[in-house]
Amino acid sequence: MNDELESRIHKLMYAHNDLKAAMRGYQDTHKLRYGEFGVMASILDAAKSGGKPAVDTGIPMKTLSDERNCTPAMITKLITGLEEQGYVRRELSTDDRRGVKVCVTKKGYDVWESDHLQYHQTLEEIGSKMGMDRLLLLLELAEEFWRFNSEVILQREKDSKESINGKADKKSGKI
Repeated sequence: MNDELESRIHKLMYAHNDLKAAMRGYQDTHKLRYGEFGVMASILDAAKSGGKPAVDTGIPMKTLSDERNCTPAMITKLITGLEEQGYVRRELSTDDRRGVKVCVTKKGYDVWESDHLQYHQTLEEIGSKMGMDRLLLLLELAEEFWRFNSEVILQREKDSKESINGKADKKSGKI
């Protein structure tokens, strides 16, 4: 890797830290915390894609966990906070007696809609300053970078496990 590339990657890491700090500031102007907003968006998107009403349409907790790439414990924590505020409610799944679905309430939908409008306005401002085509390209490249980064890390983990298992097999005489 050349020095310029390394320097620019480091700047990107710093920008990522700045973005995380800005997301913490997000709480000052929105009712929903950033993670809560994402969970609510997932629930509402599932209802919309299923052609169902936004309010009172449930999504399984497991689906939320998988979609948001969060542990079940983290999703439970987020849902508990949203439930305490009256933005969502849990109900037993009719499809799976052990499963629990999460539904957005009318109050939750109204709060999400207000925050969503502010979110769109912010993106419009950024897009107008940066150029929407450049913003979309940036997001596309960031997603691709993340995907390749994940692939490299997973391959290293796999190679490491195979290496450890190979050494263990040699020690035990199994080859």
